[in-house]
Amino acid sequence: MDNQEKQLQAERMADLTFALLEQCQIKQERIASSLQLTVAEFKLLRSFRSDLVVTAGELAKRMKLSSSRLTRILDGLVAKGLARRDVGSSDRRVMEVVLTKRGTDIQNQLNATFLRTHEDILDLLPDGAGDSVLLAMEKLRDAMNEWVKD
Repeated sequence: MDNQEKQLQAERMADLTFALLEQCQIKQERIASSLQLTVAEFKLLRSFRSDLVVTAGELAKRMKLSSSRLTRILDGLVAKGLARRDVGSSDRRVMEVVLTKRGTDIQNQLNATFLRTHEDILDLLPDGAGDSVLLAMEKLRDAMNEWVKD
């Protein structure tokens, strides 16, 4: 591939990744709003994954947030009755964040809505294109992960 062709592909990739990022942000805002969450609260609930108890430090690391920013987001979840803070069970210096029953229910709704959203998107692709799109996305993710390491 010559330099000009590479530059054209890079421009196209830049435009596509920017457009995808915008669409993902819109998707997150819609889902968060439907559950009366802020986008930051939505992301924090998603970062619990399947864990019901996570240390504040682990959450901050998963979300790449400062402890002060994490605290503000957690304050919102605690105020909404979706999470609580507990003293660490094995180390009293560690703060554990625990999803409440209501928080777990909202997280389950969020995950189900997120999955349905992506099923809807897959339905919009031409027949048989899902596997190739996913493979391309995985390759792009891997390349971007490699690029971020440098």
